[in-house]
Amino acid sequence: MSTDTKQNSSSQEEFGLLFLSIKIGEFLKRLFLSMINLIGSAIIFLFRKWYYLASAVLITFVLAFILDKTLPSYYSSHLVIKSNSTHNQVIMTDLNKLGNYAKEQNYEALSEELKMTLDEASLIKEIQTYWYYDIDDDGIFEGIDFDRKFIADTSINKVDSVFVLRAWVYDPEILESLEARILPYLESNSYLVSINNQRLIHLEALLHQAEYEIEKLDSLQKREYYTNPDEIRQKEGQIVFTTENVVRIYHPLMFQLVQLKQEYERDLDVYRDVITIIEGFSTPKESVNGTTVYIKKLSWYFVGLALLFAIVIHYRKKIWGS
Repeated sequence: MSTDTKQNSSSQEEFGLLFLSIKIGEFLKRLFLSMINLIGSAIIFLFRKWYYLASAVLITFVLAFILDKTLPSYYSSHLVIKSNSTHNQVIMTDLNKLGNYAKEQNYEALSEELKMTLDEASLIKEIQTYWYYDIDDDGIFEGIDFDRKFIADTSINKVDSVFVLRAWVYDPEILESLEARILPYLESNSYLVSINNQRLIHLEALLHQAEYEIEKLDSLQKREYYTNPDEIRQKEGQIVFTTENVVRIYHPLMFQLVQLKQEYERDLDVYRDVITIIEGFSTPKESVNGTTVYIKKLSWYFVGLALLFAIVIHYRKKIWGS
């Protein structure tokens, strides 16, 4: 191919690209202007039909006020629970059974399970448990799955060390009583008590073994200290015992054993029960279903309905062909 032919081909490609760029630019410009005109027309339409929006706002406020005065107010709070005896799912399923009783308004069963009066049980509107989730598996909790978006998502890690129990009640005073009855309710489950007792027995065995290993290591250290005084040297604050071919550094081993012993003691003392409530219920100051909440929920519905009604009325001749 000659040089002139190559230059002509290159010029044609450049011209084609330039022409395409111009066309794309013109299309984007028209699209932008169309959007501006559409938004402007919509704003003008809304100003002209302001009475529809005003009516929707008025209806929203009036209905929200009526609902607030008619329906009973309820409050929400949650506590954080650590499951000591078994996996979270087992405990959560047992607690969700209480939520089913409350949802069905089966207050007789709820009062029997929680060992409270019928009047107290009737103050509980709903009980639900929720997972913490860890997106990057980095040990940092990203949040609580209140919307249950990640239950079936295997790419999201559900935290199995702690979970959340959320309660909706008609009187915040009942929260303290409810919190106090969670542990006795779970301990009435013989299965949970059995596996927790087995866990405690295992922990006590591990604690005794750790104490035995510490004592044995300490004796070994003392024996070598007194039998090999000439072979002792200091290294960065640690006592090091040497023989011809063996170097024994006892400090790291002792530290690991003591740390294990402390962990076993902590589990036996702090996490001895079936569960441990890490963070209790806080006292809510405002109800979940106040006037403001109803306004937020109803406003989108009535404003959307008003806009639809305004459009239908305005274009009724075109819609019905008359």
